[in-house]
Amino acid sequence: MRDRETWHREVTKNLTGWSEVREEQPDVKPVQLAQVELALRLLQRLDPSRPARDAWVLLGGYPFARAAGIPVGEQEEIMLTAARHRLWTLRRHRLWEQYLEIYRQLPQRLRGYRVTDGNGAFRQVVPAVAPWRFQHYDAALDGVPGFSTRSLKLAEAGRHSFVDRGRVGSVNLPPELIGGPVPGHPLSGSDRRASGALPVPRHELAATALWMDQLIDGDWSSRLADLELAVRDGDGFRDGGELCLDELVHLVGMVGAGKSTLMILIAVWAATRDRWNPGAPILRTTLVVGDVAEQLRLVDTFRSLGLRAVPLLGPTTRETHIQRLHRRLASQGEHRLLLHDAAGFDDLSTVCVVDALRDEQAQPLRYADGPCTGLYPKGPDPGADDGAGEPGRSGEDPGRAPSYRPTGRRGRNESLPDDRPETALLGTPAGCPLWSGCPRHGVARDQVEAEIWVANPWSLVSSSVPAHLNEERIRQLELTCLRSDIIVVDEADRVQMIFDQIFAPSATLVTQGLAESWLDQVQTKKIDELAQQGRLQLTDRDIAGWDAALSIVAAATNRIYALLIADPALRTWVDIDYFNTWTLQEKLLSEWFPTWRSADDPDGTPDERLLYEEDEQAEEDQEVSTGLPGEEPWAERRDEVQTLLDRVRDDPLGNNGSYEGDIRLLLECVNDLLHGLDERRARARVLKLLDRLLQGSPAVDGSAGRPHPGDTGDPADVLGSDAWRKRSVRRLSFTLLLYALERRLDRLTRLWPQVEAALHLDATGNELSRKPPLDYAPLIPEAPMGNVLGFQYLVDKLDQSPDKDGLLSGTLRFFRCAGIGRELLLGLPRLGNGGGPPQPDGPRVLLMSGTSWAGTSTRAHVLAPVQVVLKPNVKAREAIRQTVFRTGFLFEPETRKPLTLSGQRPENRSTALAQMIRRLAERPRPGMTSPLEDELKEITDPQRKRALLLVGSYRDATAAAEQLHAVKRWQGRVRVLTADDAELDEPPPATADDSTTVTSVRRGDLASFAEDPEAQLLVAPLLAVERGHNILNKQGKAAFGTVLFLSRPHPRPDDLYLSVFAINDWATRFVRDRPDAHGGTFSGLVADSAGLDEAGQEFRRKARGEWRRLVSRRYVYSRLEEHEKESFAWDQLVTLWQVIGRLVRGGVPARVVFVDAAFAPDLAAEQAGGGAPRRPRRDPGLLVRLRRVLEPYFTEHKGPDAELVRTLYEPLYKALVELNVTPAPPP
Repeated sequence: MRDRETWHREVTKNLTGWSEVREEQPDVKPVQLAQVELALRLLQRLDPSRPARDAWVLLGGYPFARAAGIPVGEQEEIMLTAARHRLWTLRRHRLWEQYLEIYRQLPQRLRGYRVTDGNGAFRQVVPAVAPWRFQHYDAALDGVPGFSTRSLKLAEAGRHSFVDRGRVGSVNLPPELIGGPVPGHPLSGSDRRASGALPVPRHELAATALWMDQLIDGDWSSRLADLELAVRDGDGFRDGGELCLDELVHLVGMVGAGKSTLMILIAVWAATRDRWNPGAPILRTTLVVGDVAEQLRLVDTFRSLGLRAVPLLGPTTRETHIQRLHRRLASQGEHRLLLHDAAGFDDLSTVCVVDALRDEQAQPLRYADGPCTGLYPKGPDPGADDGAGEPGRSGEDPGRAPSYRPTGRRGRNESLPDDRPETALLGTPAGCPLWSGCPRHGVARDQVEAEIWVANPWSLVSSSVPAHLNEERIRQLELTCLRSDIIVVDEADRVQMIFDQIFAPSATLVTQGLAESWLDQVQTKKIDELAQQGRLQLTDRDIAGWDAALSIVAAATNRIYALLIADPALRTWVDIDYFNTWTLQEKLLSEWFPTWRSADDPDGTPDERLLYEEDEQAEEDQEVSTGLPGEEPWAERRDEVQTLLDRVRDDPLGNNGSYEGDIRLLLECVNDLLHGLDERRARARVLKLLDRLLQGSPAVDGSAGRPHPGDTGDPADVLGSDAWRKRSVRRLSFTLLLYALERRLDRLTRLWPQVEAALHLDATGNELSRKPPLDYAPLIPEAPMGNVLGFQYLVDKLDQSPDKDGLLSGTLRFFRCAGIGRELLLGLPRLGNGGGPPQPDGPRVLLMSGTSWAGTSTRAHVLAPVQVVLKPNVKAREAIRQTVFRTGFLFEPETRKPLTLSGQRPENRSTALAQMIRRLAERPRPGMTSPLEDELKEITDPQRKRALLLVGSYRDATAAAEQLHAVKRWQGRVRVLTADDAELDEPPPATADDSTTVTSVRRGDLASFAEDPEAQLLVAPLLAVERGHNILNKQGKAAFGTVLFLSRPHPRPDDLYLSVFAINDWATRFVRDRPDAHGGTFSGLVADSAGLDEAGQEFRRKARGEWRRLVSRRYVYSRLEEHEKESFAWDQLVTLWQVIGRLVRGGVPARVVFVDAAFAPDLAAEQAGGGAPRRPRRDPGLLVRLRRVLEPYFTEHKGPDAELVRTLYEPLYKALVELNVTPAPPP
């Protein structure tokens, strides 16, 4: 995190006479004056003719200045970057207006600018106080701030206390084990060895591959020889060019081209560069791959070459990854955990040396309680020999046990008189002095000198550099961009989606069915875990608190659901866009006590810091004033009511103290609404509360005006009427319930890491407990519609029929939008400079994927121009062109109705799947073969006679595999893919092929599937094999000869991430002047606006309209707009082609069979004997859509884009054309 405080301290501490301000406006802080003046100084230096109201637009991360014609060179870019770091919290129109209003009211002698009301013109003056302040402001704008720091003092020998399971534990640290500080990461960039563009000579890669072949298996020289590069040259691509890395290079590769080979060779070449080019410095490389299993495999490969390589792993999920590694080893046949041996266990170590120094009878220390930075001195060791001299040191008696040996039960978890950590552990915590030798932190120590770092997107963004290494507060991604010479991002389009998700975590809280309902899954898992152990876990304070929070969340959700289902008017009021406690509270207050100031720019979250994870609260982040008192006669009463509601919103269950008066009544109402059994009594109490809150309201005394019911048609719109009061009771009740839900949901997610391991919650997911780190708030643009946190409720009209009373249920979702995550990927070269201009010695970033150029795909298309195309050799390309697509539709025997799995209602899905498997795998009559047998016979290579059967989910995969295994022909030859963290009762190897058991393959072991000589069929979820795993046979060819799609790829229609991807895609294209669906451009929007302020507001309104449309739509093809249908087709094309890419590895053709009739419903109907339909369907089928989006690039378009598409997707297009999925027209 960059330092946001130091720049203003010299100014704010010299503002003499601030006591006068404190008397009149006690909530206004000196830092607010400095922030306003720094923003005005930025605007003054960029364009002094612009009004003060324009300044906020420059802080959001969008190129408004350049679009408005303001010259933006390197120095101006630095100024904008520096201002964003120091002022990003002011990037909202409404908040900036409030700050300007406060600033105008400050005494003139304190102000360095005169800002006129109305048009907002401003001019600099020489203030009577601190007239030299502008020099400090200029210094703050002329450089990107350095990193903020925190000091960590190492604990000394002796007894120390720490938090253990929510109580105070203790440990004696012996002097003989105390270690010193360890070398940290140099952050000046001085250890980078190269500057400017970096050529990667082909002959040096060849020498690297030859050297690797001498040390390890892999046939690296042959694999490199099979690679061909085409480099952008003008309007096309030139074959045979040399790879040159400079800032950001986007490389796309044909499927099976060898991107993984090139990535590994580059890393090894960089780490051994001095071998092939004497005198050339070795370079540090960071590889970003898809998951931890891949990280561990790559690190093992590099270490086998004698290179120093480390995996960058997040600390909070380490236990989960260890369990996954154990499960993968168990699935390979070794079920005795003590015999599990893999190099990854050292890198994933959870050993804590402090745990070993406690009493031997003490309960083992939980991983989450390791006191790495949380030791508190406790005083002398009560067991120390009085003559030993040093406190905590054992005596000189040679027969006495060392001081770190347990001495009996006396040392167990000794607690202070009050064992609550918040009262017993006082002072500043110290760091563990055993860290320098602790196995848990071995990877962190080795990282400092390692030449190769291997990361995954989540650990890279979220993990911090340990305080034992560096006093700077810095994330691994920032460190990577500071210290790496080369960064290679594999599957860049997938990483782009992950970055979007990291900055917009969301979950479906409740919906119909258990499979997609996060809250129901968590509750079910909790009940199961507690029941298995007789609720012993509840003796743990954290688990008990988490369970209590979960109970409140469930109760509040149920009550809220009931209100939303039964009251359409309430659903309209809360807003389909999103709602949270703050927006609803503002709506209530605006109706009860309207303000004269405009409120047409509502901010969804009053404090954006709530959206982020923050390690410490900065000085300037303390609560400050955001406005002056209102001028309405009822302004003081409004403030009183707002204060009441704010206090209850912060403590809706009254846990933080004892309350009286109206606050007590508010709390009683919350309790009645949550737990009360008498609904009539609860309503009466809320009505009483409403009357108390409305005292002094113009809505009831007539001073606000009373619209005639004929104006709106609703009597409830008449202020003060009985109907209006009844409606207000419902709205207030809903808001109070949301107070409880929002606060306890926050507690539930905050306690998640403490209870996750004990309750085995990893399988249920913890999306809501993840917040994007605050460090990135100034580094990426805010969400175009504004960063928001809230809930959304959508009625499930498509998936349900109304009940007998005409009621429909819905889906309740929770989300945070904290910025455009994909811009982080495109901005990697700038990240080491805090987001400013790339430095000459900055990292060279190589983005790699086979599908990162994908037309109008909202998910996969990476906007960086493609500069390099990777191809396999000519022979392999020709073989891949022989890929065959065919339809293998199945039909009901009696009705000849085509069978389809896609789009089936959940209650019908298992029946449809069973019928499809039966028709596919069973022989129709004795002496005949099944369609599945016929397909395997078409595979000419005997080493590839395997079939991959793809379905929609792990549950479908298990059901299909069990049914296949029950067919005698396939018994013992079926394997089912399972998640790495799935809990299975693994059978011993001797019974794996019996008539009742299907052998499972963990996803992390997928690459070794071909080593099983009996396995012929693998049933897997489509998305689980889409990326990241090359499944090869001994010849290095794709192990599967054919793939059968039993289900069509299609996302859940109500998946909120589809809206996140779409709004981020819209924003990133729009600000780069790519015309939107209506032909508008960003530069046109700015040019048509009266000023920057108006342009910023118009952009926000446009984005909010787009966001509202996206979150309210159902992602079903027939309901999409035309441009969305094209994007939909590109999205599915990427998924389909990535899966098929698994089957062409090694330069071999694939056989692809589309079994689900939903792929081409018209063709399926024709094959069923009914002829083609006379009227075209609204959805022609995925195969038709894929051909249509590709066709223009092969028949009409010219230029580099068309050349790219033909290179990347020619085998797919050729196979689609030959498939001829369009039936003959009816006569």
